[in-house]
Amino acid sequence: MTAPSEVLLPFISERIANHRYPLRLREPFAQWQMELRSIWRASLPPSGIIRAELLETSGRHRRLRFHYATGDSGEAALLLPEGNGPHPAVLLLHDHGGLFDIGWRKMVAGELGEKHAEKHYDGCFLADDLAKSGFAVLVCDALGWGSRYAGGYVEQQALASQAMQAGWSLAGIVAADDLAAFDWLSRQPETDDTRVAALGFSFGGFRAWQVAALEQRVSACASLSWAGTRAGLLQPNATLLKGQSAFYTLHPSLAPLADFPDMAALAADRPMFLRTGSADIHFPQTDAQKFFDKLRDATHSAEIDAGIFPGHHHCPRSIQVEAIDFLKRHQTA
Repeated sequence: MTAPSEVLLPFISERIANHRYPLRLREPFAQWQMELRSIWRASLPPSGIIRAELLETSGRHRRLRFHYATGDSGEAALLLPEGNGPHPAVLLLHDHGGLFDIGWRKMVAGELGEKHAEKHYDGCFLADDLAKSGFAVLVCDALGWGSRYAGGYVEQQALASQAMQAGWSLAGIVAADDLAAFDWLSRQPETDDTRVAALGFSFGGFRAWQVAALEQRVSACASLSWAGTRAGLLQPNATLLKGQSAFYTLHPSLAPLADFPDMAALAADRPMFLRTGSADIHFPQTDAQKFFDKLRDATHSAEIDAGIFPGHHHCPRSIQVEAIDFLKRHQTA
């Protein structure tokens, strides 16, 4: 028998093929949005930051420790731009990248992420570039990374299993913590709570559209290199078949109710910048295009700037510049 990590079992494949997605995008948009979002949020663990500790201040950079409503805690970094606030802000979501010993440090210059930045970001550090562009930037360690290290790649399944034993999911914990981080950032005196966006690449791209979908106050979203449909992302040898990292993006209770583009379309009434590579082995171009088209189909869609760039699963400097310019246009006007 072919291994389940390589191809869907026939009876599972049949069930998924028969999903009718009763909470797929539909009209009236506002009613649908409220219904799907409320069901999704009800499935999440408690969300909130009970306490924020200031660990270190260096110039306009602050290192913090957040104590989450779930009972866990982890580090975060806040970068402030020059000048007096309140500033527009960005919740920056770090990627997966197979590198677990650092999380927020991947995104900030001088914090041990140089090799990772060279491999995935053309040597750029998005947190610093956003701050230089006038944004207050918050980036936090997700569960499993950096200060919340939990054994690396081989322990992801065990981590997901433990979350399920608690009645949660690994994806749900990440979503709840990202919502808490957004709320904390929007309440800081240095930030303008009407201009707080989300940005991320790969797993961070998933997290970016996810937090925008779940939280109406997210004013704009830039999601890079995470776009596809459930059917398209479950083709033979696809990443979602293999378990491990897949658990970070799977909300079990939503699987028969809404497809990934339906979930993302909850954010389509606000500006969205979406890109993926033409040769991305994780998110095939034809399937990514279906994702983009669904968001454009939302009658109440704001500006949906979606496209395919030449290249693989990578975050080129040129795309980073486009994403920052998009957010500047919508956040600093």
